[in-house]
Amino acid sequence: MRPSERWVRFADRHRTVILAVCAVLALAGGVGAVRLYSDLRPDLSELLPATSKSAVDLENVTSRVGGFAEQTVILSGADAVTLQLFADDLAEKLDAAPKDLVRWVEYRVDEIADFYRPRLLLFPEKAELEQLRDVLARRIAWEQASREGKAEGAAPDVEGLIAKLGGDRKELLGRFRDGYTMGQVPVPGKPGEKMTILAMIVRLGSAPGDYGKVAALNDLVRKTVKELDPKKYAPALEVTYGGYVTSTVMEHDALAEDLVWATLLVVLAVAAAVAIYNRTWKAVPAVGIPLLAGVLATFGVAELAVGHLNSNTAFLGSIVVGNGINVGLILFARYLEERRHGVGPIPAMQTAVATTWLATLTAALAAGVSYASLLSTDFRGFNQFGLIGGVGMALSWLFSYVMTPPLVLAWERRSPITRDGQRPSRPIFTLALSHLVERAPRVTTLAAVLLSAVSVFFVAHFAKDALEYDFRNLRDASAMEKGGPGWWDARVDDLFGEHLTPTALLAKDEAQAREIARRIEAHRRATPATTIGSVVSIEAFVPPGQEEKLPVVREIRALATRENLSFLAPDRRMAVEAVLPPADLRPFGATDLPDVLRRQLTEMDGRVGTPVLVYPSGKIDVWNGRDVLRFTEELRALGLPADAPVASSLLVFADVLYAIQADGPRATLLSLVGVVLLVVVAFGIGKRSVRSLADAGWVLAALAVGVLWFVGLAGALHLRLNMLNFIALPITFGIGVDYATNIFQRRRVDHARSISDIVRTTGGAVALCSLTTIIGYASLLVARNQALFSFGLLAVLGELACLAAALVALPAVLRWRERSFERPGADAGRGAEPGESGVDLRAAR
Repeated sequence: MRPSERWVRFADRHRTVILAVCAVLALAGGVGAVRLYSDLRPDLSELLPATSKSAVDLENVTSRVGGFAEQTVILSGADAVTLQLFADDLAEKLDAAPKDLVRWVEYRVDEIADFYRPRLLLFPEKAELEQLRDVLARRIAWEQASREGKAEGAAPDVEGLIAKLGGDRKELLGRFRDGYTMGQVPVPGKPGEKMTILAMIVRLGSAPGDYGKVAALNDLVRKTVKELDPKKYAPALEVTYGGYVTSTVMEHDALAEDLVWATLLVVLAVAAAVAIYNRTWKAVPAVGIPLLAGVLATFGVAELAVGHLNSNTAFLGSIVVGNGINVGLILFARYLEERRHGVGPIPAMQTAVATTWLATLTAALAAGVSYASLLSTDFRGFNQFGLIGGVGMALSWLFSYVMTPPLVLAWERRSPITRDGQRPSRPIFTLALSHLVERAPRVTTLAAVLLSAVSVFFVAHFAKDALEYDFRNLRDASAMEKGGPGWWDARVDDLFGEHLTPTALLAKDEAQAREIARRIEAHRRATPATTIGSVVSIEAFVPPGQEEKLPVVREIRALATRENLSFLAPDRRMAVEAVLPPADLRPFGATDLPDVLRRQLTEMDGRVGTPVLVYPSGKIDVWNGRDVLRFTEELRALGLPADAPVASSLLVFADVLYAIQADGPRATLLSLVGVVLLVVVAFGIGKRSVRSLADAGWVLAALAVGVLWFVGLAGALHLRLNMLNFIALPITFGIGVDYATNIFQRRRVDHARSISDIVRTTGGAVALCSLTTIIGYASLLVARNQALFSFGLLAVLGELACLAAALVALPAVLRWRERSFERPGADAGRGAEPGESGVDLRAAR
């Protein structure tokens, strides 16, 4: 008795114990699954390797300065005074909020202007001050000589020198003259039209990766706005939201909502497909119960190994269901086929297990190998996906072959699963395909060759520009629509003239911070096409050498009397008089700065002056991956101290792109190599070497054609690879080989049957397997997150291409070869070609 037959009898005798153990394991896994899905983390940093520089630096910076994640509150629709009144009232309430939620609120700069206006002359270099003193003295003398008619030459250009010195320090007086971060911005789609907005930046008091705090801040701000009731201030006053907090909450909620809908759709659609194909509702629990146990066990293991889900792994539940069910479908379909031919339950189950275990194990292991290839990467977005997917494929196969025999046989004892005289299922789809393969193998083969040639062209086109660099195409689709957080973020960037989220560098002390800031600032000024915007640092806000500058400043103040400045236009004279220092001007340090500035330069332990904040230039698009890479490479090329951590969302974006470029191709190659070796080994079990290599060759040829068509389709549709859908490439090898494996394994078992008969019988189960997998992937097409949508679309294309290759291209070629043996006059003594049935079809007839 074969091992498979012994197992079926053992499972039947001990069915209660086996099913009870599986139920306990599933229950334990279910507890872990609930905990796992309760911790969904959409932050992009969750995808990076925990040991990557940007991830390590981000953790370091966050622990030292608390991070700079923000929620932007945008006020519009009312007059300036109303906007300011509401902003003052909202800020007052938010200032009283817990500091772990609201770190501070940025919306006014008048305090900065009031502080710096009398201290501006301490910022120029001493040589510049001496030049200003000397030029001013000469101008005063020239004006005196001019009144006496004795002036010679042109007047010394005091105005130009003042403008130059003031322009270099303009940012110290703030961006807006009225003291609020308010101004007019262009309205997209309406040339020449502008709108007035006031932007309030609410900084999160906790780490950006703490989603609980992110959501709490979002709720707090919205609740506070609602309590104030904007319509009481002005009927037209509108309050909208943007920034990291708003976008993160939107992405999280969209993922959670899409996850529920996708799971329901997958369960219902798969159940309907299984019942309709098998023509009995009993197929749903027979296949579904082992699958459910395997899926729950999978996510129980994932909870222990990973502990949370990220944006890449959130939808793995529906994917594991769609892929993992293939094992049970093939096993149960073969069982039903035997039962409908009149075979008893135990012999039917023995035949089903014996004839399907190798093919399904090969397919499951191939899928597992493809998922496991992702474990070779450091990118958590890949390796966690690979871990959960690989475990899911293994446990789906194991639970199917452990639970299905005792479950089905126990059921058969109570009530027969099949009706007497019921014929095997023959779906119209596979009947049509078998007819095509039988009647027109040559035409079908030539069409497949032509399609492959066209695919080569589109593959070359796809390879030229394969990566997605527009990060807008990876966000929630509604985020960039008018009124969405992405839309408002762009308006706020227009208001400030640069982007709001800085890259933070942390020096070991104030001296190093000054050196870093000077190096960056010098580079920025010397590079016209720089991606670097303003630099906020102790160097920018507290000038060095104040003691030695003071005597020169006092001399300038003595010269700049109203009488001596009478040559200036009235408005210019008033501006100069406004910045003249008081008589008791003294040097100042970091601790003297206004709170709005000092807090940006202060670490959590109270140290002041070590942070250096680098803002990206408003000329670059922070949602364009190429611009992000330019910014990252420019900043990292400045030779900054190795011990100074550097962190920001832009660096995370850049490292995600680097990780995809490095890890994606490696995982794809490893998946291909693993699948090839697995197929060769699996089809070589118990067979002669030449025959086994030929058998494996047919399977791999079908896979190669399917992948070629798949990538060709992606190129024709102008799809791009991103941080998520890149996974579709390696896993297509493992899942796509499933179909050709089952078709060819059935042909090897039923030696003398024509390949068109195999398509008519096993092809139906294979098509159903593909359908359930497609349903699993297609569930992602309901996702509002465009990265998930693109993954679902790409994976569905891969499924369709590999299924077509397995059910059309491969059978057509094999049927064409069969006919070559059936031709009259063929050599009667000629045996079958390697890879054929091993039976002379002329003699069989």
